[in-house]
Amino acid sequence: MEWSNGYVHGIDYPVSFFAEQSPVHLSVGCVVHGVEPVPLDRPFTYMELGCGQGLTSAVLAAANPQGHFYAVDFLPTHVQTAREMVDAASLDNLTVIECSFEQMAGGEIDLPQFDFVTMYGVYSWVDAANRRYIAEFLRRYLKPGGIAYLNYNAMPGWSSALSLQRLLREFGRDSTLSCERQVAQGRALVEALRDQKAAAFARADSDGLGLRLEMLGGKHVDYLAHEYLNQGWDALYSIDVIQAMAAVKLDYVGSALLENSFTQLYLTQGQRELLAGLPNSGMRELAWDHLCNSSFREDIYVRGARMMSPARRDAWLERCGVALTLPRSRINLELTLVIGKINADARLADPMIEALLERPHSLVELAALPEIRSRGYGLREVASMAGLLMAGRQAAIFFLSSAGNDQAPAARLNRVIAARSRECDHFQALASPLLGNGVKSSLLQRVAYDQAGHAVLQPESWVQAMAQAVQRQGAKLERAGVALETPHEIDAELRYLAEAIAEQRMPVWRNLNMAPLAATP
Repeated sequence: MEWSNGYVHGIDYPVSFFAEQSPVHLSVGCVVHGVEPVPLDRPFTYMELGCGQGLTSAVLAAANPQGHFYAVDFLPTHVQTAREMVDAASLDNLTVIECSFEQMAGGEIDLPQFDFVTMYGVYSWVDAANRRYIAEFLRRYLKPGGIAYLNYNAMPGWSSALSLQRLLREFGRDSTLSCERQVAQGRALVEALRDQKAAAFARADSDGLGLRLEMLGGKHVDYLAHEYLNQGWDALYSIDVIQAMAAVKLDYVGSALLENSFTQLYLTQGQRELLAGLPNSGMRELAWDHLCNSSFREDIYVRGARMMSPARRDAWLERCGVALTLPRSRINLELTLVIGKINADARLADPMIEALLERPHSLVELAALPEIRSRGYGLREVASMAGLLMAGRQAAIFFLSSAGNDQAPAARLNRVIAARSRECDHFQALASPLLGNGVKSSLLQRVAYDQAGHAVLQPESWVQAMAQAVQRQGAKLERAGVALETPHEIDAELRYLAEAIAEQRMPVWRNLNMAPLAATP
């Protein structure tokens, strides 16, 4: 087999940012699950396996200047793009490496031991041999007490779509065709089978396959190629992954999706009692997957997990703060989460949000608010609500120590990303040194960020650059779901959006220590 070992190459994976890979998110996740985290008020080491084009690692390195970051990918085009970003932003705490998992597992690359090892869209997309190399890398390089994050396509949720994946993967065997052509031929076959009333697709609308078929028609080719054409692709049972990690001394901690820890919101009392009665984490997670029909998992592991006492956990919560990541107009107490839509308790959420609209607060400060204290809520209830708001992408939990982090690396990277938005919409996140994480950002927000960074502080002066970005990239503007067509409509909408960004988004960026330098008082 060729150098790629059956993994798709010749078409780059879409540029993406994943906040769950942040060292802050993972350490907070450990605290939520009652496990001792990795302290971030001191130097630490971090590795991303399969970094793609490097956006996640670059944003995290810029937002956490006290850490030393490494990122590896075996596709040369990915590595080249990532290194260009590192150089442009002068991120001297990020090293990007081109090599295979086999080379790394064998110790061929000079590396330190790591406090964090993460990977996104890797573990079930590579073959079994590479999964063994990943496990060996973790055995060799993850420090005692270190945190690992991995995600994977999971069973039983993928069971209805396994035949679809198998059909499409077959086209990936033909190396004489481009990836685009392989995907096109796969789509054509699936459409023909549906036209001919294939029985395998008869229950698509009721068994989860329908969503996969819809995505097949709408997703970009680069995503579909990496999702469906890899020859080593597999959907995995969580118990098998937990056992594979246990073999290299990694303990399963819990889900990186914090909403999954609030089982009282989406499981019945009987379901919770069933899980509690099972003998180990592997059996509990396997049963949970069947209760929820899991098709994708995001898991946290620790090399030697140490459970914390309630007092110790409270001590860690006292070191945490909360900041809003959205403006007031976007805050909604009907939270759309992976577990479904829930309504947050307004008696607790409303006073928290009112305080956070002014500035970030520590959990201790929020718990001390008269409206919260008088209703009998304390630190733990405030932390739980912060976790729900974080899961709903409306707020973020951070460590108070990060307030003193050097803001210059994030400012440099954000300027690079914002400037690139004049030509492309690939790099859709900006770095926040307060959060130690990234914040998703739209094309027009980044263009405004770029303009404000050049001391162009009047929103009406941003409109021309915003219009040019929209035109160059063929983007479509809509208002209330209706596409805008005339120059007058488009100009009016851009002026409205420019004012909204200045009035609503800039204050959020200032609170997160990431405002364009020219817009910082």
